[in-house]
Amino acid sequence: MFIHHRVLLLWRRHISLTFFHLLLVLALGLLAGSAHAAQTMTLEQCLQKGQENNTTLQASLFKAEAAGKDVKAARADFMPSLTSSYALNRLESKSSQGPTEADYLNQEIHAANIKLTQILYAGSRIVNTYDKAKLLELATQAEKELTRLELAYNIETTFYKVLKAKQDTIVAAEAVARLRESVRAAESFFAKELVPKVELLSARVDLADAENQLGVARNNENRQRVTLFALMNLSLDPQIDFVDDNPLTRQAPPAFTDCYQHALDHRPDLQSLQRQREAATKQADIALGKYLPVVQVDAGYYDQDRDYSELASTGYTTYDRDQANTYWMVGLTVNWTLFDGGRSWYENEKYGLEAQRYGALIQEAYNTIATGIRKALYSMAEAEQRLAGSTDALAAARENYAAEDNRLKAGVSTITALLDAQSRLVRAQVNQANATLDYQLAQSELKFMTGGKKSW
Repeated sequence: MFIHHRVLLLWRRHISLTFFHLLLVLALGLLAGSAHAAQTMTLEQCLQKGQENNTTLQASLFKAEAAGKDVKAARADFMPSLTSSYALNRLESKSSQGPTEADYLNQEIHAANIKLTQILYAGSRIVNTYDKAKLLELATQAEKELTRLELAYNIETTFYKVLKAKQDTIVAAEAVARLRESVRAAESFFAKELVPKVELLSARVDLADAENQLGVARNNENRQRVTLFALMNLSLDPQIDFVDDNPLTRQAPPAFTDCYQHALDHRPDLQSLQRQREAATKQADIALGKYLPVVQVDAGYYDQDRDYSELASTGYTTYDRDQANTYWMVGLTVNWTLFDGGRSWYENEKYGLEAQRYGALIQEAYNTIATGIRKALYSMAEAEQRLAGSTDALAAARENYAAEDNRLKAGVSTITALLDAQSRLVRAQVNQANATLDYQLAQSELKFMTGGKKSW
């Protein structure tokens, strides 16, 4: 009875020291939190930084702008073209036989012209080229929105993983602190022969395992933070703390049909594939249009001056050969390729198959989206059940730990029993954190699969 009383006194002293250490850690944590209160980032702030800085998204923006330039370039084919030229040629005659031809005598030729050309008909190739450019611009804009959607999904899921990793680190650190105090108490009890050596060894094994878990948790937190900073294209800053300003709210999963219809209306990849299929069809029409004639009208102004080096002679008279011509010209030209070895025909066949390929990709996207939505809904339902169960389990673990603590103080329990209660408490905390993360990830997955336009 005397030994049991001494054990109880030592355990109460151990509890007092542990409580003091916990208060000290809490106070330091509050001071550190107040010192860095201004250096926190919420999910919305992370999303905004990612939209501003992510290089992949910036590249997609440049690509969309370039596609807009292609539309303007294709539109220019509807307008007439205006060209001008100037030529200066010097001709030196070396020898000649037969009647003299003035065009081959020593001379200097100046020629200038300006010509206006308007295509009247080109087998709908110009119209189809313009329509194709507009479709590809829309496809590129949809790809840009898909990049934006993927970036938001990656930032959101990584943000939740950072919060989970931070919570794991806190839980592991608390477990290490408690186990260190328990080892000290067990060593003190063992030195006084109040507990068997097996309890001391168990406490040391539990401490070593907890320290390993703490190292793993810290490493995982650092890895997740590096990923999040990389997505935002920001330099790694250990002073920034990520906080969740929107507490988790559980809700009943939506119906599959509503989610699927919403995805069909808003998924950017579906819109991009549909536009690319239409563009391939336009390209097939362009190839067939090469079998039709091209009609164009030309109007030009011409000025030509021939300056001969020598005068011409006829009998006893001489005269100047120099000649200047200025004139206008208007003409209609029809060009028709009658045979090209089947090149245009096979181009039409090629792009017809390309359109069919995009059709198959669209069907594949339908299947992928439907599968992703179903998986996300199942994950939400499963995580919601785990959340409810883990909440009850955590309450029971806390109550069990408090009961074991009281039983030890009353002298009817052991250190081993309390350590087991602490282990169950940590396990319950981890299980609840895992369920919370899985529910958040399922919500993010569902939002991504449905196009990110609606919060389910």
